[in-house]
Amino acid sequence: MKNAVLILIVSVLSIAVGVYLLVTGTPQTGGQEADIQRLFPDLENRLNDISRIRVETGGQAYNVIKDATQWSLPDKGGFPVMFEQVKPLLLAIAQLEKVEPKTGKPENYARLGVQEPDTDSDNVRLELYLADNERVASLIIGSTRPGLITGGRDGIYVRVSGDNRAWLVAGNLDLPMRQVDWVDRRIIHIKPKQVKRITIIHPDGERLVIGKAYKGAAGFSVIENADAAAKKSRDEINSLARALAGLDLIDMRTRSSANPSDSETVTAVFETWDGLQVTATTRQHDRQVWAWFDLGGDVSEIPGDTRKRLEGWSYRLPASPARKLRAR
Repeated sequence: MKNAVLILIVSVLSIAVGVYLLVTGTPQTGGQEADIQRLFPDLENRLNDISRIRVETGGQAYNVIKDATQWSLPDKGGFPVMFEQVKPLLLAIAQLEKVEPKTGKPENYARLGVQEPDTDSDNVRLELYLADNERVASLIIGSTRPGLITGGRDGIYVRVSGDNRAWLVAGNLDLPMRQVDWVDRRIIHIKPKQVKRITIIHPDGERLVIGKAYKGAAGFSVIENADAAAKKSRDEINSLARALAGLDLIDMRTRSSANPSDSETVTAVFETWDGLQVTATTRQHDRQVWAWFDLGGDVSEIPGDTRKRLEGWSYRLPASPARKLRAR
């Protein structure tokens, strides 16, 4: 009798569980394809048609645009953008998954960082457009909780522009904040051992020339300017040859906008043992040093993409290499 009652109870419970699953569906685990709710459900199918990315943060905005062959920065004279920055970002936005709805009250937005971006906030509004200027995605990206979601994904608080509801979404966004973060920052790379001679000429006619007696020599020595030879240590002299080694930019603009004046520029000419000549012309303004570069001689040791980045562009330099290129 007891066995019959037990079997009856188990049967009823099994039927109840079956009815419950039929009505509610299986529990959400975040890893099952059927449970995925994308923040922008149709975006992934349109990624190849995206032609403009607009980034707004800190009260300022800029665009990254695509023409037939290249992404670029129009505010920087069309300076080329690395596709390696664009592609993963667009895919990451398309794959953002809703995890949990959050506040719909504007007074609570700032707690999650999803308030309207302004000069006093560090959150970001990101917008994606098609060629006909149709906006296909616009979201405000707020605070991030690294590794919050199963699988190593971050928990990111976002709000779709125009919607009141904020969301916790799962994903990994490596968002370039500044325009310079979209580009290859390397200007040029000339190793010290490649350098044969350096000539630095100032507007007042002062010249500093250093060089090596032979290829493979331990260090450089001053060839002209006896005063410099007396005042500069061997380490200071040798350090000048490192000015173009792994030289990275801080900012960039077209060379025509640099407004150079011959009376204000310093010229540093680097000659290599292989016959390459790199002329770095620098101009200082408001404590910033900007430089543009011209190549001569055998340019075969300079990669083609580097030659393209040198043509027509001026670069703001870090302090240390700027001092070396303007040494007295």
